[in-house]
Amino acid sequence: MRSIDIISIERQARQLRAEDLRRRQPVLGPRLGLCLRLAGGTVGAMGAALEAIVRPLFSWNPQAHHGRLMKG
Repeated sequence: MRSIDIISIERQARQLRAEDLRRRQPVLGPRLGLCLRLAGGTVGAMGAALEAIVRPLFSWNPQAHHGRLMKG
């Protein structure tokens, strides 16, 4: 039975992975930038929607309504 040189296989696998990442780097940068811009836009839209929902809860003034009833 032949012995398996695990160390050299792992070294070669790491080298192939590094070469693959270097080859893909020019493609991954712009795609990552696009994904981050899209995620930022989504978070911004969610914030605006949440603000539209929550703003009336904090702008309601029960004293203004109560004061009118007491005068009339």
